[in-house]
Amino acid sequence: MSILALAVHPAKADIVRIAVGEWPPYFSESDEGYGTYAKVVAKAFELEGLTVEYGFFPWKRALLEAQSGRWQASAGWGKTAEREPFFHFCDAVLVEREQFFYSSDRPVNAQNVQDLSGLSLGALDGAALGEDLDKLVTADQITVYRQSSLADLFKMLDVGRVDVVMGNGEVAADALADAFSPEETARFKSLENVNVLWDYRVIVSRNIESGEELCTRFNQGLRKLRDTGEYDRLLWPERDGEGQSQASPS
Repeated sequence: MSILALAVHPAKADIVRIAVGEWPPYFSESDEGYGTYAKVVAKAFELEGLTVEYGFFPWKRALLEAQSGRWQASAGWGKTAEREPFFHFCDAVLVEREQFFYSSDRPVNAQNVQDLSGLSLGALDGAALGEDLDKLVTADQITVYRQSSLADLFKMLDVGRVDVVMGNGEVAADALADAFSPEETARFKSLENVNVLWDYRVIVSRNIESGEELCTRFNQGLRKLRDTGEYDRLLWPERDGEGQSQASPS
């Protein structure tokens, strides 16, 4: 575990302690500003007079740290019924589709989530799967294997330990580039017609005072970022003029 303060002014502003994990390019302890999503969150709070301090943990631990109130918040989580009793959910920072990746060495033919029945799925530790996948899990129609990073999940996919990997496209591109050569990366494809729409939010513990107020202040700062266009500059620094990513693995 590592604790990193993202210096913003004013120096005497209140501090918001946010527990997160490795999820490059959105969150990474080794990146400048700790990742693009991290920059958006820090800047939104800064506009409301608050300083962000990030602590890096395994993702499941980050969620528990925030749930307990030892850390006020976490970030990058979807809104689920299981989490609502423990957290205030701020406005979504990012809304994207979780994709399903397979190896061209072992093609997968699926037109919807239900077609994944009978397969093995790799997913990030602590990540929600969504209602349709949860039904398959409950019915013992799909086996889920968890890892702390997408890079490790793709390594499992590469050797046939799982049939498909669920992950955000931007994060998958980063993970593949880190773990494989460009020639090897070309083996991994995403299912064209199977995805899950997901929102990624800052979540604030219900075990702290003024948690709802923190969300309100964050939402105000986030709206200011969107209004000025700084949101896009911070979150998508490598997108071209048409707003498209140059790092898609599909």
